[in-house]
Amino acid sequence: MTGTPVRLVLTHHAGGSRLAYRGWDRHLPADWEVLALDAPGRGLAHRQPLLDRVEDIADALLDRAVDGLDRPLALFGHSMGAAVAARMAGRLRAGAGPAPVWLGLSGWTARPGRGRAAADAMTDDEVLDLVDSLGGTSRDLLRDPLSRRMLLPALRADLTATARFDPMADPGWLDVPLSVFGGRDDPAVSQARLAALGAAAKRLVGVHVHPGGHFYLAERPAELAGQITDDIGRALRRTELSTRGT
Repeated sequence: MTGTPVRLVLTHHAGGSRLAYRGWDRHLPADWEVLALDAPGRGLAHRQPLLDRVEDIADALLDRAVDGLDRPLALFGHSMGAAVAARMAGRLRAGAGPAPVWLGLSGWTARPGRGRAAADAMTDDEVLDLVDSLGGTSRDLLRDPLSRRMLLPALRADLTATARFDPMADPGWLDVPLSVFGGRDDPAVSQARLAALGAAAKRLVGVHVHPGGHFYLAERPAELAGQITDDIGRALRRTELSTRGT
């Protein structure tokens, strides 16, 4: 337990939805408010148009993240969701709302993307092969023609968003107490890159490497939730001590 109830906002990977975090609330403190958000164009936000800029996705989620906020705010995102969470944290620190007390970034390197042209040049099969290589979607689902038609628009929009995003163009998110998470065998994010991201943080809380690949978090939600709980508690205590010292 952190001793302080928080609102934990969760942002999902490319092509995903809030369902990536289904059941997480069972592993987190009962007095926390756990808010998993759908990016525009899927899930509860399916009536909204898809967006192909991380900045626009973050802006679209900010109002929901802080609506009625009556407690400290923490952010956690995986893969594309990490980029979105980082952008949200930077915007909040710049005055768009209350600054988050903690930021958790999972399965992400914080390197600038390859640009929109690279994402646009990918064929449908290349997009699906990329998703398949990361293990986020079952092969049977990717082979089904109807499922492919449903998945591809969101995947393309999300891959374009991450490809054109430069996280260091506005690095204010590095000022937020930061934890880094990843899978030991993630083909997209090496342990060295996770360590480099941790080293860049101005207020590093922890670096956590788990067995598994890019979607390691689906295999061990209870363990990950425990680390998130501990790290947020640590960040809150550090902030409290810092405030007392000023």
